Amino acid sequence: MYSDLVTFRMLLVALVFGLLILPYLDRRQDRHRELVTLFAAFMGFRYLIWRLFETVLPFDGPTIEVVWVYIVYIVEVLAFVEISIFLLIMSKTNSRHKEADLYQASQTEFPSVDVFIPTYNEEIDVLEKTIIGAKNLDYPDFKVWVLDDGKREWLKGFCKAHNVNYLTREDNSHAKAGNLNNGLKHASGELFAIFDADFVPLSDYLKRTTGFFVNNPDVGLVQTPQHFYNRDPIQSNLYLDKLLPDEQRLFFDVMAPCRDRWDAAFCCGSCSITRRKAVDEIGGIPTSSITEDLLTTLSLLKAGYKTIYLNEKLSHGMSADSLEGYFVQRSRWCRGGIQCLLLPEGPLRAKGLSPLQRILFAPYSWIIQPITKLMLLIVPIVYLLIGLSPLQLTTTQELISYQFPMFFAFTISMWWLARKRYIPIISTAINIFSMFRIFPVVVSSLIKPFGKPFMVTPKGSGAKVGVDWYIIVSSLILILLTITGVFINQVPELCIIEYTDFFPYALFWSTFNIIFLFMCILLAVDTPRKRKEERFRVNEITKIEGFTVVVSDVSVGGCRVIHSQKRRIIETGEMSEISIPGISEPFQVEVKNSSDHSVMLKFVDTPIPLREQLITKLFTGHYDNSIYETGNWSGIFWKLWNRAFGKEIT
Repeated sequence: MYSDLVTFRMLLVALVFGLLILPYLDRRQDRHRELVTLFAAFMGFRYLIWRLFETVLPFDGPTIEVVWVYIVYIVEVLAFVEISIFLLIMSKTNSRHKEADLYQASQTEFPSVDVFIPTYNEEIDVLEKTIIGAKNLDYPDFKVWVLDDGKREWLKGFCKAHNVNYLTREDNSHAKAGNLNNGLKHASGELFAIFDADFVPLSDYLKRTTGFFVNNPDVGLVQTPQHFYNRDPIQSNLYLDKLLPDEQRLFFDVMAPCRDRWDAAFCCGSCSITRRKAVDEIGGIPTSSITEDLLTTLSLLKAGYKTIYLNEKLSHGMSADSLEGYFVQRSRWCRGGIQCLLLPEGPLRAKGLSPLQRILFAPYSWIIQPITKLMLLIVPIVYLLIGLSPLQLTTTQELISYQFPMFFAFTISMWWLARKRYIPIISTAINIFSMFRIFPVVVSSLIKPFGKPFMVTPKGSGAKVGVDWYIIVSSLILILLTITGVFINQVPELCIIEYTDFFPYALFWSTFNIIFLFMCILLAVDTPRKRKEERFRVNEITKIEGFTVVVSDVSVGGCRVIHSQKRRIIETGEMSEISIPGISEPFQVEVKNSSDHSVMLKFVDTPIPLREQLITKLFTGHYDNSIYETGNWSGIFWKLWNRAFGKEIT
């Protein structure tokens, strides 16, 4: 039996580290990051060693119980491997801002650039912004190419009207990779940038990135982050669109700069710029995988080129705006990562990669996370309904000594490293939510990795807003099984398991699983999009009807102005005009709503040149709709409460 001091010793160490040491560490310092990641890894390793020698190997019971104990332990080991690789990545970070500043300030050579916009079935409401933004780049020598695998005459006419190059091809072989290779046959620039049909480059994109190629002959590719001007389904479906960063902020803002420090930055398909000579040397864009971006990275590294990451917002686009688009996108990433693992040019078999690069490019996360999240849900159910315990020969004191410090160390380390891009409960619920759809993809990809073609992520007017009944029904079944298990074991006549030290822990675990699953149900219902066009916060002064007003936000379709007259300055339904700062002529507007403090205006019959100016102003400047950090805990709680109990979006 443990003494109280021994029982709580490591938990106290973890608390002291989290409360008294972490606040004084600097995330920008690699030594500080190494300290935090080593502390978390040590706690995890200590737990696994205790599990192996005290609860797994010594256990001798019925075969089914022994098998179950080993299965649970193996999954724990897999989870630790994933976490350890994550901690390794996060133990160092890199910033290239000063390097980019230096190159831009001293740049006298401007290599020619081809700007590729590959497209298949996107509608004009998506493509228009990208094409106009690309043609208005601030750079002396570039050409825009719209690569249309949809063979649409209206798009050909649109490109001609906007003086950009239009290309199509006889067939759509090799999907996006084949489309890009077709573009390379016709283009001749020294560099080429890729922007998916829904991503708009900011005006200074090329000036901030081309200097890396001019000053470093071994740089083959520069990737920049993907930012979004709309809300993804996670933010919208939880009513957290103003409080929760988009799901990809953790990767692009935190993990990608760390990968860059380990020479493991990779192309993400869009918002990248590549040296043409380097791609020619590897035989063009690889076509063996549906994730041609990852395979391109590996081929460039194999050829001796560097792939680097510049963590600056130099473009923004549309995130998947429906559950359908969300899972199409992530299923493609998962399947493509597994495909790359099995290819000769993949991370395991390609020559020229360092051992660390092989580890960091392996799709371990796609494979391990769904397995661990599934086990997280079924372990307490198996225990409560069948009586198979995951932890044998274990006391409460040992759990407090080994498991609690590990969980606490992982949580505080992740929180510190992720810089408020991570909320433990919400992030776990999101991972479980994704697991329902990704786990079948993992299984099918391991059995038949090359069985499915490339699928374009539906966005904009092509996206379907709906309900994922598969996730809802699955979550309800698991909730019912969990509650049934808890209830049965509270009734002496029905009780399946005897009271053990693990039983209270199982109740605690079950409670959190029910919360996670309930959040999955909320996430599985798309909330309707309130507006077709996203509004940008601008806060610029202008006049309407002779009154000075502040334009608080603007979209391509209208704007909202705020005034201080404490009365209506114009009535609903009236027509008027308003000047938007930076636009050459005023807009004709219809008043859609008017109050004592604000007016909602809809642009009416906007001429094409004026619309193009507005798109350029909003989408190629530095207006920003992104949520970068979370921290308003009370706001998050009340939004989730409103979402759970049927309150309307505010």
